[in-house]
Amino acid sequence: MITQTSALISLGAPLAGGGLLGFAAGFFLKKMLKLAIIAIGGIALLLGFLEYHRWITVNWVTVENQTQSFMTLSPQGLRRHTANGA
Repeated sequence: MITQTSALISLGAPLAGGGLLGFAAGFFLKKMLKLAIIAIGGIALLLGFLEYHRWITVNWVTVENQTQSFMTLSPQGLRRHTANGA
């Protein structure tokens, strides 16, 4: 009985450690992605605020075209990488 219990413990410890490490990595990535999205939104708000007060001039058509091309190319690149198995 003791050998079975020690065998289960020796098998369970790496699984629990791997699960904990995976959870921590996922939690960290989620927080970093949220922080990046908040930072990008803050930059957009700052640009709008500065243009509203006429401290800077923003060519919004160019901004829209640049972000639209980036957002169009991102899913295509993602599909290409997942199709290759990367």
